[in-house]
Amino acid sequence: MSGHSVSNQLPTGSKLKLTSRSFLALTLVWAVLLLCLTLAPAERLPPTPQWRLLSFDTFAHAAFFAVQAALTWLSLRRQTRWPRLARHATPVVLLGCITFGALIEALQMALPFNRHGEWSDLISDGLGAAVALGLLTLAAAPLRRRGWVIGLLLISLPPFAARSQDLPRARATIAKLASREMHGRGYVRQGERKAAAYLRGRLRQLKLQPLAPDYIQPFELDVNTFPGKATLVLSHGFFPLLGPHWRLKAGRDFIVTASSGSGKLSSGRRLLYLDSTMLNQPEEIQTYLRNSRRPSTTVLLDQYAQRPANLPVSVAQRLDSAAAVLRVVTKLTATLASEQSHQMQLEALPHPMLHQFKPSTGSPAWTANMRIAAQLQRHYPTQNLCALIPGRSQPDSFLVVTAHYDHLGMMGRKAYFPGANDNASGVALLLELATHYARPENQPACSIAFLLFGAEEAGLVGSRYFVQHPLVPLQQIKFLVNLDLLGTGEDGATVVNGRVHEAAFQQLLRLNEAGRYLPSLAARGRAANSDHYPFSEAGVPAFFMYTRGGSPAYHDVHDTPDKLSLAGFAGAFKLVRDFLNARQAVNSLPPR
Repeated sequence: MSGHSVSNQLPTGSKLKLTSRSFLALTLVWAVLLLCLTLAPAERLPPTPQWRLLSFDTFAHAAFFAVQAALTWLSLRRQTRWPRLARHATPVVLLGCITFGALIEALQMALPFNRHGEWSDLISDGLGAAVALGLLTLAAAPLRRRGWVIGLLLISLPPFAARSQDLPRARATIAKLASREMHGRGYVRQGERKAAAYLRGRLRQLKLQPLAPDYIQPFELDVNTFPGKATLVLSHGFFPLLGPHWRLKAGRDFIVTASSGSGKLSSGRRLLYLDSTMLNQPEEIQTYLRNSRRPSTTVLLDQYAQRPANLPVSVAQRLDSAAAVLRVVTKLTATLASEQSHQMQLEALPHPMLHQFKPSTGSPAWTANMRIAAQLQRHYPTQNLCALIPGRSQPDSFLVVTAHYDHLGMMGRKAYFPGANDNASGVALLLELATHYARPENQPACSIAFLLFGAEEAGLVGSRYFVQHPLVPLQQIKFLVNLDLLGTGEDGATVVNGRVHEAAFQQLLRLNEAGRYLPSLAARGRAANSDHYPFSEAGVPAFFMYTRGGSPAYHDVHDTPDKLSLAGFAGAFKLVRDFLNARQAVNSLPPR
């Protein structure tokens, strides 16, 4: 069929004036634009909006490939060199678009741009192309042939809304929660309240039912914080700060330990050193006791010296009276505490000045200047966030999805702990699951509660409070899935309590094998390491899932969004979704 005859079959007034070469040029330009958008680093993309009835990511894939298909179809139909190709342009273009989409997904998986291909995106690509080609074919077809084209279009439309999980949206969620404006989601500058306000907005946007007024379940905790100065300067020379000196950075070179008190050491306070060798030599112990009569800083050089059980009573007593204690460690791992010590306590990475000197217990030429401002906050008010999607047939039976949104906050006036993996990633996955089940066609048979806990890092305070003051009957919970540390996944995932609930874990294994969601699943026994634990202790069947591999950053300033591969995020979403769907079919509640 020639290009002239095709044009004659188009509706009056819709004749295309562009030549075949013009459409070919537009096709190539659009293909290059599509490659640039789909292969751009994820962190450079703007946040995607949240649509209730359709995933924005699904729509974007479909729309871009619809334009690609339309331009290619028009180019082929208007050319006259290959009449057979013009006659069969529709299947050729559809096959080409699907192949192009597969190439993009393969490139996203292969290239180091933090874009993670999902083969399910091909459904959106193919459907977008199919709709565009169907409309064009319908316009060009004789009246008697339009019925089957319309039928194909009607069949193609429903699956467009099939995907709810949106990886760019999840990345945007993680970036927001881990941003500097959240102040580490801790208890300095009300970081946790800012995070809670943002998350309440997300829950309202999804129109989830509140389990408490404005989703808030308030509670209090005691927590030691460091809102002011946190400085450490090491000096070498008999005249402090006139010789070589090093200003260490809080968070990167050293941290203040969780229970540290406030204090100030001016220049010239000597450093004293203890290690395993010195603690086993009586003369070295006497030298340390003699030099430490004046309050100074004691540097504990190795793990042996850092264990209280290894210290002689006289050394332990003198260490307790030191102005400051500094432990040399290979990894800075911050925590929170509910009490405050009477002395400054720090941990630092290895440094040329933080090793053994002669004389071994100290030298007046090596001094430290430090200042720590600690504030113990009693009865600090914070909150859990609790939402519900009512079940359509079993509203009094519950599945529960949990994640903690708090983190470690700030250390000093500048350093903050982003907490991208721990646990902005788990919150993002919870929100993606909530988005999925909030859609009318995905309404679950039994109710699903989505619980965002505060104060997990302070010792599971929020989840313990919920168990003591439950907003859903604990005995009516069929199963709970806790999401924490979901930002990696190269090596699969681990399921805490997998060895406790063996039948449920075997079900999880079968679902993972059938969907090929994650590379592997490993089972662990009981562990009090996240918010599932208070529920487990109360008799609620619960799993805690976390991914393995990727970034080693944990409880430090390096846990940033750009370090997260999200290699297992889409797989974890599908696995948890399938598991929740399967647990809805379990009619009986667990024995108590």
